[in-house]
Amino acid sequence: MITQMYLTFLQIADSGSFTKAAQQLFISPVSVMKQINNLETQLDVKLFNRTHQGVTLTPAGQALYTSTTDIVTAAATAIAHAQTVGQHHQQIIRVGASIMRPGAPLVALWRRFADELSDYQLAIVPINDDEVSLQSPTTQLGTTLDCVAGPTDAAQWYENYQVLPLGMDAYRLAVPQTHRLADHNRLTWTDLRGETIVLPPRNASPTIEKICRDLEAHHPDIHIHNTTQFYNTETFNAYANSDQLLITRDSWQNIHPLLKTIPVDWDYQSAYGLIFAKQPSAKLAQFITIIKKLIQKK
Repeated sequence: MITQMYLTFLQIADSGSFTKAAQQLFISPVSVMKQINNLETQLDVKLFNRTHQGVTLTPAGQALYTSTTDIVTAAATAIAHAQTVGQHHQQIIRVGASIMRPGAPLVALWRRFADELSDYQLAIVPINDDEVSLQSPTTQLGTTLDCVAGPTDAAQWYENYQVLPLGMDAYRLAVPQTHRLADHNRLTWTDLRGETIVLPPRNASPTIEKICRDLEAHHPDIHIHNTTQFYNTETFNAYANSDQLLITRDSWQNIHPLLKTIPVDWDYQSAYGLIFAKQPSAKLAQFITIIKKLIQKK
């Protein structure tokens, strides 16, 4: 690498003045002078003609200037090439993310196993929660996206995509802050008598279907209202000031400030994990293989 003395030499040559070079380098003129005196002593040549108007390069100084500039340029090129090679070596995994699918499960794995995943780089690509349907979490999977990390309990998704389970998420109830139950820290079946619980479409997942059946069979005094589509942020906005309770999950508990997420005396859970194309790219297939091994180590 080029030492600071040579970089100072180049700055003086470009500036035409010891004082101006000192200003550019944020050091004192005395320090600049000492560095050049030392450099001239080491090389045993005079590098600058000093006058009251400034400094100019001697023939020896001009020769050194040309050679040193070539070295600096070559060094910068070498560094840029090394960075390019390093970046090329890192495979980029494009992860779809939204307010309701922030990719937290994958990020948690990433932080825990950073060394094992050092050959990969995450690129977050925004997706629209309004696009979530019974058939797909997003139509971008397999094209502009490699995977999505989030709820994986929609049965039809398994027909159209591969799913790598990462864990389970407990179902809770989101209670408006103005609701009579908002001061509870836990809800019982008795608390819920006479209340209306809002759920996703009944055919959204086997778990939602089971909850609906259980309520109808064992708790007929609790009313059921199913939305016509999967949840998005507007769903939470719509029920934030209502008198109804919105079924939610742990990973969604901070989505809306006017809704308090409260655990319930039930054991309903929802799966979450990675969703990706049936025929993933070689890059993603290798990435998924590594993730599977890391999960087994947990």
